[in-house]
Amino acid sequence: MASTTDDADPAGNPPSRGSALEQLPPRDTTTLVRTVRDRLRLAIAFAEIPEGKLNQVQVARQLGVSRMPIRAAIPDLVAEGLLESLPGGGVAVRPLTETDVRQVYEVRLALESRAVRNAAEHGSDRDLRRIRTIVDTHGEAFASYDAEKLLAADREFHMAILSASRNEHYQRAIVPVWSIVERAMVSVLHTTTVFDSAWQEHAEIARALQARDADAAEAAVRQHLGNAAEKLVTSLAGTIEA
Repeated sequence: MASTTDDADPAGNPPSRGSALEQLPPRDTTTLVRTVRDRLRLAIAFAEIPEGKLNQVQVARQLGVSRMPIRAAIPDLVAEGLLESLPGGGVAVRPLTETDVRQVYEVRLALESRAVRNAAEHGSDRDLRRIRTIVDTHGEAFASYDAEKLLAADREFHMAILSASRNEHYQRAIVPVWSIVERAMVSVLHTTTVFDSAWQEHAEIARALQARDADAAEAAVRQHLGNAAEKLVTSLAGTIEA
């Protein structure tokens, strides 16, 4: 599936995206905390909140909320490895390192290689058709080169495989590390060929699943995750070509 960048500027950069820290509309407390957490996660991924101590007052002001939902969202982001507690109080945005990426992808490989076998062997026909449909219908993310849509499309594909495995604990286990996955993926969003090749690999995985070929599906997932890890580590090292 060829990607296009018709909406990019003349210099070849992807179109700009809105800020994750735009002011939020009023909503109930439970939904507000969840929304604030999601916005903070996205803002950290896109480096709208820099590494270092989190200025909770400033972030609350940008989102148009009190500090309460910010404080309530922080424990989840600490657990996900995006924030870390500081000895003197408060929290900071953790630096993203090559070690983080390699370790997170070790976890993904352990979980997803087994999950895709289960999906091939035990997933329903409906589950496997859905995975194929996800691959077929997300061309719009490439056509617009919308960064958030690209991340959402990738997330939907991999979560669909975990769901098709018929083991709900796979999906629960991957959630805590997925924030680091997406934070790392942002580092290659300027490189259209990375997502283009990744989506071709998704298509190969989907074909193996539809054929219920567990060996081929596992091999394709291992290849896909290995390629992704190396590209992300290279990008973090600052040597990937745009």
